[in-house]
Parts: sequence; C-alpha cells; structure tokens
Amino acid sequence: MIATDVRLRAVLLTVFLVVMIAAAVQFWPAPTPSATAAMPAEVTTNDSQLKRHFDWAVTQLRSGHYQQAINGFRAVLEQSPAMPEAYINTGFAHIELQQYEQAMKSFQTAIDLRPTQVNAYWGLAVSLEGLCDIAGAMGAMRTYIHLAPADDPFLVKANAALWEWEQLKTAGNDNNQGIDACNQTE
Repeated sequence: MIATDVRLRAVLLTVFLVVMIAAAVQFWPAPTPSATAAMPAEVTTNDSQLKRHFDWAVTQLRSGHYQQAINGFRAVLEQSPAMPEAYINTGFAHIELQQYEQAMKSFQTAIDLRPTQVNAYWGLAVSLEGLCDIAGAMGAMRTYIHLAPADDPFLVKANAALWEWEQLKTAGNDNNQGIDACNQTE
C-alpha cells in the first residue's frame, strides 16, 4: 500500500473553497432598498413635518413660552405617541408652570416607553419634589445617578439635590421641619 500525503489534498480543497466563496460573495445580488427608502412621499413629508413641529415646540420651551410648548408637544404626540422626548419636554414645561402632577405623568410615560431615558428620571425627581414626595424624588434621582454616564455634567447637581433631600427627610423625621418646609413651597 502506498501512503499518500493528505495535507496536499487539504490545502488544495481549502484554496478551492476560498475561491468559490469569494466568487459567490462577489456576484451575490445587492440587498433590496430599505423600507425607509421605499416609503411613500407623504410619510417622509409627515416625518419632516413632525420634526418641524417638535423643533418649534422646543424653541417655545427654551423661549419661556411653556403653554405653547405643551400645545406643540401635544400635537407631536398625536402623530407619534411613542416619542419619549416629546413627553420629557412636555414634563419640563409643566415643571416651569409648577404643574407637578402633569409633569410627573409625562416623565412616567417617557420612562414607560424607554426605561433608560436618563433625563426622564431627573424630571421625575424634580416633579416629585414639587409634589412633596421626597422619598420618591430621592428614588428617581438615585436612578438618574445610576444610569448617567460618569462624565455627565449634571451628576454633581444630582448628588447635591440628593444630599439636600436626605437632610430634608432627616429634619422631617426629627421635628417635622422638613415636611413643613416642603408644604410651605406649595
């Protein structure tokens, strides 16, 4: 019996397979256009219109026209009810108007839609503070601190707020001063 070297056959088979795979990849049909490229023109127009409405509402918020901002974000949410950013901005407008209950609901909806939306926890903490729910505010701010990246510029402020609320809660447990102080802000 003649002993044959299988290594040569293995190398030739490997080279042949590599060439065949390369040829198959080279001549593979191009992927079909994405769904967004195949969208009808009115959907694309609505998306750009939605962006314009959102940007207008953000401008109103930044300009201090809080009720107009809320109305603008409501219009955006009618077209896109699963947009957490619109709920968050609505919540911040409500905070500026000291409408803490509505703000809390907006932030909670944003969190329900996207649990990792860091700024929603900040807004939730502020709105709960406005409702004198210090324990809830502390919990929301702790979640903010936990989710925020290490280089977040608001972490110092978040930790300071948490410290203040802990002092307020401690004062409230000692002689109700903390609770009275919260109720005086209403």
